[in-house]
Amino acid sequence: MKKLFKAGAMAAVTMLVGINTGHAQATADSMGKVLPVHLYACNYNSGKDATDMNRVIERWNRFMDEQGVDTYAAWTLVPYHFGGERTADVMWLGAYRDGNAMGAGTDMWLSEGGELADDFAEVATCAAHLGFASAMYKAPPDSNTPGSGIIEMTNCEMDDGVRYSDVRAAEAKWAQYMTENGSRAATYHWFPTNGGGDQDFDYKIITAYENYTEYGKDWERNANGGGRAVSMGLFNDLDTCDDARVYVATSIREAGIRD
Repeated sequence: MKKLFKAGAMAAVTMLVGINTGHAQATADSMGKVLPVHLYACNYNSGKDATDMNRVIERWNRFMDEQGVDTYAAWTLVPYHFGGERTADVMWLGAYRDGNAMGAGTDMWLSEGGELADDFAEVATCAAHLGFASAMYKAPPDSNTPGSGIIEMTNCEMDDGVRYSDVRAAEAKWAQYMTENGSRAATYHWFPTNGGGDQDFDYKIITAYENYTEYGKDWERNANGGGRAVSMGLFNDLDTCDDARVYVATSIREAGIRD
């Protein structure tokens, strides 16, 4: 497979800087800002469950407030539609306002968060911690950071000879089409940067919904309202994607990361 991001985070960012004011639909700030996000995949330890996790999250939120952190948003993701390869009971999704916030926040956590890290480890064991560069193609309603809701993830590989600039242009057209037809979804591309090794995909497409009602409306638009034909016309010769996984997302810390 043609691997496009072997050089890691810098390669991902280099590919993304072309999202500019020429694709104003792509980002809330119309400047193509790329955010660092990270994802833990975890399983509950014997005798532990979401109730135990929520207790630690409450203490963690108080800790973050005491540290004055307002540049980091977080969610827990629980699988809803998944296949036999499912390996995680719960995932932790975090997003930083920018790279500076990620650096400072990580240093703070490594130096000050040891006791809380031990508390989390008593509840769940996390087999993976992955980093991504996230580019937004369609903003959430009112351009707010997504809250609780539904998140759909699918892994995509670009077809031979395709440049990401081609995908970017198609994605911008798709976002415009969805907006004009009433979709309230937010859409992102995540590019692997840390922790994954030799990934078998080029990017993840992330679609976030306020609830399953909005998810269902898009399903109907695409299945019976003409959206599928539009999508196939835009992407058929650009990339190949696997079946989507769907997660129930619960917002556990809010922040204006795209303010």
